[in-house]
Amino acid sequence: MREKKVRGRKRKTIGMVKQIEENTALYPTEFYNGYWHMHLPVGQGFISGGKTPGKIKRLSVQTLVDRVTHLISIKPDNKEKYRVVAAINLPDLWNSQLIVFKGDEYFEGFFDRNSAYQKWIPLSDHRDIKSEWGLTVREGLNIWGFEEVIDDEDGYYESEIWFVGELE
Repeated sequence: MREKKVRGRKRKTIGMVKQIEENTALYPTEFYNGYWHMHLPVGQGFISGGKTPGKIKRLSVQTLVDRVTHLISIKPDNKEKYRVVAAINLPDLWNSQLIVFKGDEYFEGFFDRNSAYQKWIPLSDHRDIKSEWGLTVREGLNIWGFEEVIDDEDGYYESEIWFVGELE
């Protein structure tokens, strides 16, 4: 039974990585409201579940970071300004995604999260997802970390969001 679960996790992991790579093989061409995004293509119970091994979660995060590098390498050479970013949500990795911003307008407003219902508070400079998760991040990419606090009619929720990519 245990062997069957391990094979199932391995199959889901390989499928997830393959799907991320296929979905980012070409540079996005359809942007809505100034951005394109892609969430992890896997079920919430699998990627955010307590029984999913840390190495699978790490591989998911590393795959997002690697695809940032890939998308930057195939960025169109035109007058449009694009920024490629991975958004990594912890502890609920299921909310993680790749984002490509087209132009600065939406990018600049995206990080303005300071309302009564949602706040993004910069994390201490002593925190570093790169070293905490053992990630390989290409030279020149920026890393920003925030504590997210949501307090609305659905309840109170705290998490971390780490952004890796073209942030400056």
